[in-house]
Amino acid sequence: MIGYYPINPAAAQDNEDAFGPRFFRTHFFDHMRQACAVDGHTPVLELLLTSGQVLDVSHILELKPECMLVSVFRDERTCEDTFNTYIRYQTIYRINVLSKPNDERPIGFQMQKLPAMLDTDRAGNGQAKPRRKKK
Repeated sequence: MIGYYPINPAAAQDNEDAFGPRFFRTHFFDHMRQACAVDGHTPVLELLLTSGQVLDVSHILELKPECMLVSVFRDERTCEDTFNTYIRYQTIYRINVLSKPNDERPIGFQMQKLPAMLDTDRAGNGQAKPRRKKK
């Protein structure tokens, strides 16, 4: 049958995918800060999609309720060229966080700035987003 079937049927019953926006606003960035702090090593973030494609992520630009915008390295050997792509959360099958020596991989996942959080609850930094005034 055609349709969306959750990869992990034993996941929480709140109808959010295992790697949904809440995961990226909370646990993910705490873990990646630790991975980026390892001296002499470059953090590498790989998103394995349900299609089998592996994306080598440079950084995350935006987190929206239904998808995220990421910057992806075209070629991991040079890391000179990137492209931006929108990823639906339900297409993320696995996330790999690798640590490679700096001489083997000088550029990897970057956390210099946090992504824009475009959702209706919190902006991910503990502060509520300002609400628009009704006319």
